Amino acid sequence: MATQQQASERPGLVLVVEDSNVQAKIICRHLQALSNFSTVAAESMAEAAAVVQKEKGRLLAAVVNMNLPDAPDGEAVDMLMAAGVPTIVLTAIFKDEVRESLLAKKVTDYVVKENIAALDDLVAIVTRLYRNMGVTALVVDDESVDRTIMRKMLETQRYNVLEAADGKAALDLALSRPDIGLVVTDYYMPGMDGFELTRELRRERKRNQLAILGVSGVDDRTLPARFLKLGADDFLLKPFTAEEFTLRANHAVELIAMIAELNECREQLG
Repeated sequence: MATQQQASERPGLVLVVEDSNVQAKIICRHLQALSNFSTVAAESMAEAAAVVQKEKGRLLAAVVNMNLPDAPDGEAVDMLMAAGVPTIVLTAIFKDEVRESLLAKKVTDYVVKENIAALDDLVAIVTRLYRNMGVTALVVDDESVDRTIMRKMLETQRYNVLEAADGKAALDLALSRPDIGLVVTDYYMPGMDGFELTRELRRERKRNQLAILGVSGVDDRTLPARFLKLGADDFLLKPFTAEEFTLRANHAVELIAMIAELNECREQLG
């Protein structure tokens, strides 16, 4: 039976799908102790589906065991993903084929159940998802297919995502939207390219205000250094995996948040 913990007192609801009642309680208590989220536990895919139907609008994320009695081959993961719930998979086995299977399902993230430290990783992932809901990301690429791919990757991480097909449109949008905290820009675009866009953005927005991630399908070894010198925080060469892309994007956003917090502390200390 699904059980809910302190749902009315906390800002986000996390669904924990685990057939072991003991494990479910440990996960729920850890999440509640180290975060501001309420939890609801389900022991099966059927119970999880009922929770999704009832609480979908409130669900921040789902934490799900890869193998359940009524869903031995990851069917619960597929159900949650189809319902649009950001899904973090718990797995006791970490092999290349398992990792590739999870990435193919486009899960938000995965955690290997090796020891209690894994629960700290889980809390960090859920906390990051909650924070990302307050960040608007701008994807800039003249190729619509590439924009769509990157947009979907960012949306699995709970970012609000905007798109621009060229550098000039991206610059105008970024300067009019102070809520944009991440810009992902391609290098080669007609008109204003990714280099010029990065240079102009950095003139207006400091590193504690905006993260910039450069990407390109051009195999040029000078591109990473040139992007970084112009003010980008990181660079990725296409094609990249969803895991690599989201890790880099999240790292860049977390870095500017840390810089902002340090600056705030300095101001308070005088």
